[in-house]
Amino acid sequence: MKRETAFLLGFLAITVGTSAVLWSFAVPNFRPLNFPRMTAGTISVGPMRTQRALSADEIRTVNDWLDHHHGGWGPLGQTPPSSGDATMVLTTDRPAGSAGKAEPYTITLWTGISAADWNDTVFLEDRPGSVIRIQKFPDHDFAILRRMVDQQSYERSAFP
Repeated sequence: MKRETAFLLGFLAITVGTSAVLWSFAVPNFRPLNFPRMTAGTISVGPMRTQRALSADEIRTVNDWLDHHHGGWGPLGQTPPSSGDATMVLTTDRPAGSAGKAEPYTITLWTGISAADWNDTVFLEDRPGSVIRIQKFPDHDFAILRRMVDQQSYERSAFP
């Protein structure tokens, strides 16, 4: 084998190998998420975090909404400007964790109350300390979740 051929094969092996390793870390972020069924939950809204329990119809709405939004979730790449405008803490039907109970599934919503750049953005955290997934939605997809937030009266803050 000629020296030039050996260099070319070595270069190809390094570039293809590096690409394969990088893609092996990136591909999980491109896979659609599989959401568990939610069975109960609460929603905390506004700067004072006014809290109420979600009704059975609202839980069904959340499950239907999640069923239609499996793809497009990426990992959180930057620090958000606040803790969100509304937070849903949901109980799932997945098997119990090591502590004997299912860990809460948290959905954080940015409706545009506290940070206009984050309008219609949803964060998902399937257990405390896990990778937070984020996706920004068009108004018509986010409207269902916005209605749950708007049902509760709360003091709205001005845009920053």
